[in-house]
Amino acid sequence: MLRDVLSGALRLWDVEGTVEADAGGLVVAARGTALRIVPRAPHGWLVLRGAEMLGAHAGVPGLLRHLRDELAPHAGRGRLIIGAPNV
Repeated sequence: MLRDVLSGALRLWDVEGTVEADAGGLVVAARGTALRIVPRAPHGWLVLRGAEMLGAHAGVPGLLRHLRDELAPHAGRGRLIIGAPNV
């Protein structure tokens, strides 16, 4: 689920990149950088670039803001609505 959200965010921000799952979490690769998203117990995520911890987030909105700031500073500051499309 989070992998799909992050892939959708990259498309929305007009950033060519990939989101891949590995044994430790997710790797977001874009614009010549790779960020690792690691689950943090009991909830939330850590954002790492190599061995450097860039941030810790308890919720998806903060995680998305952080990734936007890192990977797409040119992107608008609007909201990303997450949910099932209205059919």
